[in-house]
Amino acid sequence: MRFPYSKEPAGPSGAHPERQSVLRPRIPIRVLHKERFIDLLALVDSGADDCLFPIEVAHLLGLDLDPNTSHSYVGIGEGEVEVVFGEVTLEVGGWPIKLYAGFASAPSVVPILGQNGFFSVFEVCFKMAMGRIELKPLRGTRQ
Repeated sequence: MRFPYSKEPAGPSGAHPERQSVLRPRIPIRVLHKERFIDLLALVDSGADDCLFPIEVAHLLGLDLDPNTSHSYVGIGEGEVEVVFGEVTLEVGGWPIKLYAGFASAPSVVPILGQNGFFSVFEVCFKMAMGRIELKPLRGTRQ
């Protein structure tokens, strides 16, 4: 599967005074639970431990989250961010994956596809010079 990098506006800074935009590895996904789904543009993040989504996604899907499955993260918002986990289905290019994902109420959290549940299922190749991301399902991961 191939997906183009997403060209997004970015303001100039002291380090990059001429910058008007950046390329980010975001891909279209669908998150499903029972009969509900939501389509999102998610950041493919090789530095993220888990797949994380805003808490609003869980609410829209009618997902009951158990507070006993919570975990604190640092580095994705200001200070610690509390994340609660639940099971959903992630669809990437029509490929369904059972996913144990985290849902965070921090306002800065964007949909993130990380190591557990995404990189563990797909071989990911960042081809920024070509303007695309390539995904290849790993053997035995069809669900």
